[in-house]
Amino acid sequence: MKLKFITADEAATYVHNGDNVGFSGFTPAGCPKVVPGAIAKKAKEEHEKGNPFQIGMFTGASTGDKLDGELSRADAIKFRTPYQSNKDLRAALNARKVQYFDMHLSELAQDLRYGFLGKIDVAIVEAAEVTEDGEIVPTCGVGILPTICRMADRIIVELNDKHPKEIRGMHDIYEPADPPYRKEIPVYQP
Repeated sequence: MKLKFITADEAATYVHNGDNVGFSGFTPAGCPKVVPGAIAKKAKEEHEKGNPFQIGMFTGASTGDKLDGELSRADAIKFRTPYQSNKDLRAALNARKVQYFDMHLSELAQDLRYGFLGKIDVAIVEAAEVTEDGEIVPTCGVGILPTICRMADRIIVELNDKHPKEIRGMHDIYEPADPPYRKEIPVYQP
């Protein structure tokens, strides 16, 4: 598979006003760190032209300043769930500039799959590697990566070369079936 490598600014062109965007990671670990800044820059440029630019955001947990902070300061967030801990985003929430749903972290992926929160237009995920056959090797925080990648119309992979490719195989990812079809995790031997 031939991979297309683009800059963060080019990646931001795939994110449009009104898009619902899912981000990988769980706390700042595993969250994209460069593309969100490019989206924030794009939002500021659009606002300076008098154009609207805001996105809906789904994350595995809180994300840190490189994601929640930069996008919040750029007035680029319309909606955010589930959990956040960034001071700038908190200020925007309290000023009612951003819609917020403080749902339980463990329910988000399932509710996305049920369609309760709308569609995912773009998944932006951090990876240590993308293999020749297209397998994404996450870094250290997976979060909702499997769900958003399966559901998104477009996937942007932010490669982080600070994580070794040898991280492949360290993840224990299992996505259970949704109720009422959920069964036990099929581990029957030690």
